[in-house]
Amino acid sequence: MKRTLTATLFAAMLATSSLVPVHAMAEQASMALSDKNLAEVYDAVSLGVVRINVIKKSYAEIVAEEREKKENGEDFYLPPNERGDQDEDEDRNDRDEKNKESEKGEEPKYDWQKKKRNASTGTGFFITDDGLIVTNEHVVRDGARFVVVLKDGRRVRADLVGKDFLTDLAVLRVEMPENVKPLSWGNSHAIRIGDPVFALGYPYGFDQSLTTGVISGKQRQLSKGEYNPYLQTDTAVNKGNSGGPLLSMDGKVVGVNSALYTRSGGNEGLAFSIPAEHAQGIIDLLVKDGEIKRGWFGIAYSEVKPGIGKLLGMDHDEGMLIHRAPDDEPAYQAGIRAGDVIVAVNGETVTSRLHFRMQAAEAKGETTVTVWRDGGFKSFTMIPGDMDEAKSRRRQAERDKILGKTPKDDGRKKVMGLELVPANEKAWEKLDLPVGTKGLVVDRMEKMGQGDQAGFTKGDFITRINDTEISTPEDFEAVIGQALESNAPYALVYFKRDGQDRTKIIDTLSMVDLEDY
Repeated sequence: MKRTLTATLFAAMLATSSLVPVHAMAEQASMALSDKNLAEVYDAVSLGVVRINVIKKSYAEIVAEEREKKENGEDFYLPPNERGDQDEDEDRNDRDEKNKESEKGEEPKYDWQKKKRNASTGTGFFITDDGLIVTNEHVVRDGARFVVVLKDGRRVRADLVGKDFLTDLAVLRVEMPENVKPLSWGNSHAIRIGDPVFALGYPYGFDQSLTTGVISGKQRQLSKGEYNPYLQTDTAVNKGNSGGPLLSMDGKVVGVNSALYTRSGGNEGLAFSIPAEHAQGIIDLLVKDGEIKRGWFGIAYSEVKPGIGKLLGMDHDEGMLIHRAPDDEPAYQAGIRAGDVIVAVNGETVTSRLHFRMQAAEAKGETTVTVWRDGGFKSFTMIPGDMDEAKSRRRQAERDKILGKTPKDDGRKKVMGLELVPANEKAWEKLDLPVGTKGLVVDRMEKMGQGDQAGFTKGDFITRINDTEISTPEDFEAVIGQALESNAPYALVYFKRDGQDRTKIIDTLSMVDLEDY
């Protein structure tokens, strides 16, 4: 088989979680397995791990459903790794472009292909004695019928209770078969790098298989399942293992196997599992509501990298630096601005990008956000929006743009990936500047473009470069272009941000041209 050179991340998703009462029930049903060898542990838990056969909706059925949603005013959205649509979450900075490109779907060529219902298979496991089964969202996605097959060959129809795309978790329910005991949750917080673990599943359509390994890492972040702090393991996990459990040697679930990183298409010792405690919280909500509602701040941000905190006057490098805060989003409306550093949400310190992403997602109702601004801490009360609704608005705006519903010409032009707009009445009012002030507003910017990497952000008001006053994008283009032609090492840009005068050095000697990237 030809070995591909492109590293591909396969979602092999597994979920584990339950409501608190459900968790308690599972704990009561658990056995004392710590003194048994692996074969005995396997015998005790294997019947609770099942194959999930899924009959998928046809392409025609999926398109018809989405058209109906659109006609009813609902969001018309296909998941990005199903048919190539792009995730509109601007906070993501780790997208694998090659992987995204490889996942694009194509419309079937023939009518019979559009009507055909395909089948797929994955793994799941019982978490309660009343028939709740955890698996991955991608296992059940677009499913029309679900059949659970036990290790001993018994088959039973399953109903979908709920699913969540962003964590790749889903819950099914069946009439509980006789003589089957649910698996018990373990402590993924306590498990250490180097601790032995084993996985159960149905790889490549084979009967139930057991593989062993160790915990290789914790708190891993992936471009898929970005709301999960993954466990990493070298336990062999392949296609078909999706939704199966990762277990400690006493037979308790410490993770839900979810992703595989590979160059060959098969296991290479890099598998990722959703930690048990994290998965349980998601499962609890799915059992209760059937879906997950997440808060939305409406900002683009990145971690404060080493050394940046000092430049901002902070004692430590901490928090999330806001690069963009659109004026129609909750954060801006609460008073938060680009250039602020979010250090706490509802009094809980922000410890990492993943931690903040989860804090924002869990925020409901009045939320207190503490930021570092101009040498001190300030707190703002914000009402987060709904993530799904916000993304739907953005996608609609993109569609309007494609259809030609763009703003009237206001002299804007894109240079170095910065969409520059000459100062106007709206800018003077928003930036609290005297009427008639000349300059350029950075209205939009290409992520990771030259302007972004130079450190500019939306809302910056550029007034001068070196000794030349700037009032049009053409002025900006001419001065930077002259610096390139003359091999000048730097260009010094004067601008305002949050009402404060600032300067920024552009390394023109390292630039090739004025294109976006």
